[in-house]
Amino acid sequence: MRRAISITVLSTLAGLAQAGTNDTFDCSNFLQFGGDLNKTRAEFAQSPETMSWNWFACLNQPASANSPDRVWETMKPSDQVYLSNGAQPLPYAQRVPTPQAVLDKARQQQMNLSRVFHNLNAVQQVDGLILEMGGDVPEAERGKPVRFQLLMGEGTFDYIVEKQVYNMNGQYALTGNLAFPSDAWELKSGWLWIGNDAAYQKRLEDDGYYIAQAYYQDKDGYQVGYAALSALHVINKLNPGWVWTTFENRNNSKYTVTNAIPPTPMTNSTGPTAAAQPVNTQFQGQFPPLAQYEQIGTQIRTTPTLLANSQLESAFQSQSSCFACHDTAAYSKKDGYFNFALKQQGGIVYPTALVPASDFAGYNKLDFVWSLKRAQWQR
Repeated sequence: MRRAISITVLSTLAGLAQAGTNDTFDCSNFLQFGGDLNKTRAEFAQSPETMSWNWFACLNQPASANSPDRVWETMKPSDQVYLSNGAQPLPYAQRVPTPQAVLDKARQQQMNLSRVFHNLNAVQQVDGLILEMGGDVPEAERGKPVRFQLLMGEGTFDYIVEKQVYNMNGQYALTGNLAFPSDAWELKSGWLWIGNDAAYQKRLEDDGYYIAQAYYQDKDGYQVGYAALSALHVINKLNPGWVWTTFENRNNSKYTVTNAIPPTPMTNSTGPTAAAQPVNTQFQGQFPPLAQYEQIGTQIRTTPTLLANSQLESAFQSQSSCFACHDTAAYSKKDGYFNFALKQQGGIVYPTALVPASDFAGYNKLDFVWSLKRAQWQR
């Protein structure tokens, strides 16, 4: 039953993505902007929020006919790019096999072995903190962290391999700034861990969460089960300074909490922005399976100054500027990665405006791509 429902939902999305309300948006080549960068830029300029929603809908299409996976789930996970031994990664379409121990547990749980298993191997946010689950979650999950996964598109991957910056050796050898191609994409996803709690899973499904198969490794070995997509942060290089847009489930405040004592529901303080609100209403009606997801906003350069996802930058929202923080992505042989945590008035602040170019003397800019910080030295 679980698989049948999932495929039905995805098929509905596929049809809706082509239907449109007024103008039809073609998803067939959207990761390359339909082969016409200037046309897409012009359409984006008319309404960045509309284009961002079109991308979100296209990313949530089935990856192929009758596939149980969505397009974005087939992108390359960062842990398969920045390998622990610094080796060259496998080609983009070739995946590192899911660990046998994960498959064995999945088989015992009668999970779909032909469907993607997400490795939710990260829990730290930008500021190094974690976001805890709470509120309506089962007691067993209370206080446990929201988990994350970073993925990239083929344009991003190919450039990283071409420049050999998938390991620290390659970044150390850089003699100039990086410049990713226009078809570069990166996604960061946030997840509420479900495990095998069927009642909890049903509650999340009723609240419009997309449910996927997942695992992570801890001191007790591999934990295998289901997870609910709470957030999806999407960036691409349509513009030279990239485009930043972020989505999250409207019910996240029911399941995630602040670090206050006592904890309070986690909400978003930066949006949905005024520009995103009417577009959310339009697309939520157009795409029922995505109706509980909302766009918080879209950012180009520092307009608006603040933009955050409550799941990815929870305690960091008051200082979160996608463009300003990622603009500091840089590496120096002498000083390592640029530190965008700025000391001020006895505390730490983060940039919400561009850092002066003079601060980057001796650094090679990484073209806004902070995921490169996950690279390891080749062994």
